[in-house]
Amino acid sequence: MNLETSHKKDELLEMLWRLHEFYELTMPAFQAHDPTGVYQGYLKEFASNGVLRVEGEQIVLTTEGLEMARGLVRRHRLAERLIVDVLGKRPEETERSACEFEHILAPELVEAICTLLGHPRFCPHGIPIPEGSCCLESRKSVESAVIPLTHLAKGQKGRIVFLNTHDNTRLQRLLHIGLVPGTWVTMLQHYPALVIVIENSQIAIETSIGEEIRVVPGEPIRSGGYDGIS
Repeated sequence: MNLETSHKKDELLEMLWRLHEFYELTMPAFQAHDPTGVYQGYLKEFASNGVLRVEGEQIVLTTEGLEMARGLVRRHRLAERLIVDVLGKRPEETERSACEFEHILAPELVEAICTLLGHPRFCPHGIPIPEGSCCLESRKSVESAVIPLTHLAKGQKGRIVFLNTHDNTRLQRLLHIGLVPGTWVTMLQHYPALVIVIENSQIAIETSIGEEIRVVPGEPIRSGGYDGIS
């Protein structure tokens, strides 16, 4: 199977999932979304391979078909979240890149991205993201692995994982002062402004900006605060 054919079949599965999700999964509804008949041949192939059944006007995804479609949609919508939340793109700019991402993301990488983003429930367009096993496991935890910088306690360290801002000017400013993914910071003060430490430098930022910086909590809090400062 060539790459173009593989992608077309994936697109068909995503189309069928969306019909299953928002409309009635019927032949008339499918044909309305495929006016040129591009996917008709693949539909018949899926029927012969046990991915779906056609019962009168109803198209029924089998258990295998649902799982395949669900995985594709999950990867696509998580890719959209990654592009918006981490790369700072607008939701309307995500479609092409998300389509490319969904075909190359390995299952273990999908779970890692989902965990990194804090198990988001909706894509940037407000549509539900199908849950994975990592989402179900996260419900057993009291706190998400990724939290806003402002949630770090005084004296606590955190590693920046992404900047959740759509303001490109603000994003460039944060990167310029060293607040880049992978950097460790220590919370020194919460009020009247956030004061954090990067290496040996203290940086003051607004609380609203701190809400846009997402970190993974690191070392436990020391009783004396940061380097003896209480």
